[in-house]
Amino acid sequence: MFIIVQNAKAKENRVALTVIKKSETPTRAFGKGCTCKILLNEDNGLKNAGVASVFIEPGKKTVVHTREVEEIIFAHKGDVWVITDNAEYELKQGDCIYIPAGTKHCHENKSNETIEQLFICAPGTPANDLKALEIIK
Repeated sequence: MFIIVQNAKAKENRVALTVIKKSETPTRAFGKGCTCKILLNEDNGLKNAGVASVFIEPGKKTVVHTREVEEIIFAHKGDVWVITDNAEYELKQGDCIYIPAGTKHCHENKSNETIEQLFICAPGTPANDLKALEIIK
């Protein structure tokens, strides 16, 4: 049994929530055979993290990169490989991995179908490098 206690003061100070529709978010080129959609960042009110959906075509991978923030990758559709200088990590659909700030890595699709991963970073967002990518649709 759950008991819900409502705080009258909290009701008075409600913040409007925003629904971000992936289908209405611009698609950006993210290397050959890779695209991304920025879902949440400071542009729509998220102050301490960032979320993007990354799509990788069969046999393709992102460029090798590092971030100044912590990164979490969630294998949303299909299996994702995260490759560092020291190891390769296979993420089956539904798995996730934490990538510490400053870790050189890339993401690869070794399957025959386009995969989708959710990219979450904190604190802050690497929005400037993602927002600088060319919008293709």
